[in-house]
Amino acid sequence: MHIKPWGIGLFIVLGLGLFTAVLFIIGNQDEAFRRHLNVYAEFSNLSGLSTGAKVRVSGFDAGEIEKIGIPASPAGKFRVELKIEKRLSGMVRGDSLVSIETDGVVGDKFISIAKGSEGSEEAKEGTTLRGKEPLDIAVLMEQGSAFLEKGSALIGGLNGTVTDIRGRADLALDSVTRTVNRTDGLIAGIQPGVNEIVANTGRVTAGAETLVAGLNGGRGAAGLLLSDDDTKKQLSATLTSVHDASTNLDQAAIGVNKTVDDFRSRDLIANAQVSLDNAQAITGQLKVSVTGALAKDDLGQDGATNIRETLSSLNRGTTNLAEDTEALKHEFFFRGFFKKRGFYNLDDVTPAEYLKASAHRKDKGNREWLQAASLVVTGSDGREQLSEEGRQQIDAGVSPFVESLPGDVIIVEGYSTSGPPDRQFVVSRRRADLVRLYLEAHFKIRHSDIGIVPLLKPPPDAGRASWNGAAIMLFQADPKNN
Repeated sequence: MHIKPWGIGLFIVLGLGLFTAVLFIIGNQDEAFRRHLNVYAEFSNLSGLSTGAKVRVSGFDAGEIEKIGIPASPAGKFRVELKIEKRLSGMVRGDSLVSIETDGVVGDKFISIAKGSEGSEEAKEGTTLRGKEPLDIAVLMEQGSAFLEKGSALIGGLNGTVTDIRGRADLALDSVTRTVNRTDGLIAGIQPGVNEIVANTGRVTAGAETLVAGLNGGRGAAGLLLSDDDTKKQLSATLTSVHDASTNLDQAAIGVNKTVDDFRSRDLIANAQVSLDNAQAITGQLKVSVTGALAKDDLGQDGATNIRETLSSLNRGTTNLAEDTEALKHEFFFRGFFKKRGFYNLDDVTPAEYLKASAHRKDKGNREWLQAASLVVTGSDGREQLSEEGRQQIDAGVSPFVESLPGDVIIVEGYSTSGPPDRQFVVSRRRADLVRLYLEAHFKIRHSDIGIVPLLKPPPDAGRASWNGAAIMLFQADPKNN
């Protein structure tokens, strides 16, 4: 066969064009033909970060990790080289913060770069950006536990100190009260005697003045006083009584002064003030400890903000994990594992879906019917509970196929014939759930292998028009999918 020259040329041109197109496609996937900006960040702990991990700027995929430099000493840091697309370099500024993040709870690590401020200079080639050390949840929990233990110990000590202060203050106030009461009683007891002494002294003074006047006047009373021995004795006895009364009054005054001096020497009010000052100092120390624990870190974020961000990240990771698991159920390689049970999630099966799927399943066994009269009893709270006879009825119904568990799937159908449809639905679901809980606990069957379906009436192939109670239905697993 003769090949023309122009055909050979066309073949070569087409081949070169195809080769060039493939080269550009592959190069575009690897970003080989895009312009990049290389910057650096340093971390003490990489937390599982590896070469080739993604780099995101404000959440947008912007490049990857080009290289990781190993520190020469324990005090050094890992130097991470980041390759960023040139078109996003305008968002990376000198004050941009670089942090290590995680896709979900168990996802891959990646580098996140926060966009800088307008007033900061745009990052240049080889710039080293400021890095934020990754937060270790285990360390955070440990520090939180230690802080709670210290806080509990400190509060306990504070309670003991306040209790001791209150006891001492009560004792001091009792002592003050007793001293004042004794002083008042002493003064009240002395006052009548003092009044009487004063009155007697007045009377004696008046008599003495009369006597002196009589002596000066030369009257008989004065002569009688000077000559009569009995009168002299009475006058001497009266003066002696006045002297004794004055001495007792002086001693009483000295006792009162001693009591007041003792009250002052104890300095009870000052001691109570010192105790209150100590309590205030302890309260100040507790405030300083709490303030220090919640103080801002090197990046200007306080402890409460860091904990809140950690919990928020954990919540997002849990949501991502649930979404990833749900997507995994429908993947080609894992679809058979979930499909062998007949349903992706037994908890989400509606009565209509169950009846439709059950009609097409050829690997189902016979139903084991459970009568409500012997299955449940009404408890003290007005809700139905499994009876002892009901447990025995379930054991007897499961015994024919117990050897095939837990590989097969069990569906518990709930039925009720009393009340409106909404009431029947609630009672039916309650009865099916009681049977499922007993099967899980007694036969150690996984929750994922047991489903419950509330039905208003049995399926067409059940052979019954209505039922009040529950029914256990077994679906055999497909051996091809095991």
